[in-house]
Amino acid sequence: MITRLSVDPLPLLRRGQSERLKKSRRKRTVRRIVLLTLALWGVGLIAGAAFAGRHYLRNSARFNLRDIDIAPTTRAPRDELHRIVARHTGSNLFRLDVGSIAADLEAIRWVRTAAVKRVLPDRLHCAIEERTPRGLARMGDRVWLVDAEGPIDLYGEETQVYSFPILTGVSGSDMERQRDQIRRGVALLDYLEQVDPHLPAQISELNLGRSDRIGLYMAAGGPEVRIHPTEFDSNLERYLTMREYLATHFGDGAYVDLRFRDRISFLPAISRRQ
Repeated sequence: MITRLSVDPLPLLRRGQSERLKKSRRKRTVRRIVLLTLALWGVGLIAGAAFAGRHYLRNSARFNLRDIDIAPTTRAPRDELHRIVARHTGSNLFRLDVGSIAADLEAIRWVRTAAVKRVLPDRLHCAIEERTPRGLARMGDRVWLVDAEGPIDLYGEETQVYSFPILTGVSGSDMERQRDQIRRGVALLDYLEQVDPHLPAQISELNLGRSDRIGLYMAAGGPEVRIHPTEFDSNLERYLTMREYLATHFGDGAYVDLRFRDRISFLPAISRRQ
């Protein structure tokens, strides 16, 4: 009698698949280890090369500062500019703090901004943006050329080529108030120039002593024109077209007030005497 044994092939197949899966996992693990080792070796090589390169750049005499190039300037004193940069002569370019050098240059009068750039192998290039005077300000017993950022230089023999309306009432001790006053005065001059490029030349004075108004005085005489301290366009252009009519029919007047929306207030001189 022959007895047939029932053999299930699935367990055998499962064991074969399991062995192949284990071998595949071992190969992937080995491959990952090799790739990781190579990557770490590469990173180390790059880091070492970078360190060696940095050390060379920061210590080689080849990159010591020998030449200084300062872009042409009109008013900024070139001897002072050169002196500030020249004190770093012989220093390694890559050890220099070019931002600090630029800040030192910006502390010089007439300099608005400075940009300092390394030019290999041994030169610094300095680009200077100069300040542009926009007015004259009387502070104490001195007159200064100013822009929107504040005083630039004393007005004297070397700066008499500039002609602007003078800003009065400017604080000489309160620096924050001084900056605000000068900023408002220069902003008004900029606005007047936009209205009429010839208009600022007809103005002799802007009084900035009060925070609620700016007092404008024409060079040809006439009343004080009171302007809003920030909203310059309030009635100003309308008044400019009417001023000859007002002067003809009412005289110079005590003052003209333009600070109120859609209204021009005119006080005849006779009213002030009564």
